[in-house]
Amino acid sequence: MVKLFGVKAGSVVEYVAKCQRGESKESQVIWLLRPLSSKESADIQNNLFRSEGVGKQRKEQFLTGTQVILHLRKGLVGWRNFKYEDGTDVAWEDPAIEKTEEGRDRIMDRNLDKIPASIRQELSDEIRGEAELGEDEKQP
Repeated sequence: MVKLFGVKAGSVVEYVAKCQRGESKESQVIWLLRPLSSKESADIQNNLFRSEGVGKQRKEQFLTGTQVILHLRKGLVGWRNFKYEDGTDVAWEDPAIEKTEEGRDRIMDRNLDKIPASIRQELSDEIRGEAELGEDEKQP
């Protein structure tokens, strides 16, 4: 039997990427994530598909890459112990300093550009609650 727990809306959780879980605590990057609210999640899903035109001119598009970026813009709130290969810290730019959504998105996009693509996908899955349990996390 799997025990279920409620989600504390707006709370920030610490997350370690699967590829680093076997490493020492001192070398692990700590990702600070905020799970999406049900409304935020629905708003993102509603923008997953786009169509334009009619008849033979109709074009349809699934915006899956956009979905990852939108999850991260809303749910990634920082990191700790994230370094470049030369050992210098990867700076987190706080999007809250901007007054407009466009400005906040621009700052978040700069932050996201610093994260390897495979990690961005994993963080997006975790933020939206779609991460699969590892074998060590599953209940018998």
